[in-house]
Amino acid sequence: MERATLVAKLDKLLTMRGDPVKGLPATVWAETLDGIERDDLLRAGIEVVRMLLVPEWASRRKDDPRPQKALEAVESWLTGKSPEALTECKAAAKACTAARGETFGDQHRVPEAARGLAWAVGPKESAPIFDALAASEEELLARVALTSEYHLGPQQRRNIVDALRKVLLPPDLAAEPAALSIPPAGPAPYSPDSHFELGQIVIHKKFGDVAVTSVGETWIEVELADKTKKRLAHKP
Repeated sequence: MERATLVAKLDKLLTMRGDPVKGLPATVWAETLDGIERDDLLRAGIEVVRMLLVPEWASRRKDDPRPQKALEAVESWLTGKSPEALTECKAAAKACTAARGETFGDQHRVPEAARGLAWAVGPKESAPIFDALAASEEELLARVALTSEYHLGPQQRRNIVDALRKVLLPPDLAAEPAALSIPPAGPAPYSPDSHFELGQIVIHKKFGDVAVTSVGETWIEVELADKTKKRLAHKP
């Protein structure tokens, strides 16, 4: 898949309005990410669950590494795709099913997401991967609701997309030296009619001085003082 097409797919996910409690359903994840190689989706799904869900699970359930072991089993299968690795994945998926039942109502979506990835190995079936992504968003939204920090809800899908982007869109190494040789422009007042560069400081009337952390063709993403991110328009 061409890089520009993949970028457009990931950007589209950020524009969709999902259920405030459950997020996007698995069918929408599947429709939007259609065409991406299954192995790449598995690796990206592992990154989502490991980076966003596992840390809190591990901190609260130090003696229950079943989701982590499921992710490791999938990685092992991706390396060699041996029958032994396939058997290990299926066993890990069943263990996550048990973990889900034991924790239902309290982080049960963590083993559910890991289980989806483990079930997706073997047959050429990607549906469990999208189930895992949907479960991941629902878990993150549940954590926001638990602390009543509802303003952080929209950020959760952005976190998922950032994790997907990390795996599916590795840096273009050929372009990196040229990018590093050009220092970012100096601080500038924000205007949607202006052009901004990665790393540039933007002076925004509402958000104050913010740094540009990502640049698209018609948008920039900036990091605020509280470490949240906002997407703003700019000229190509």
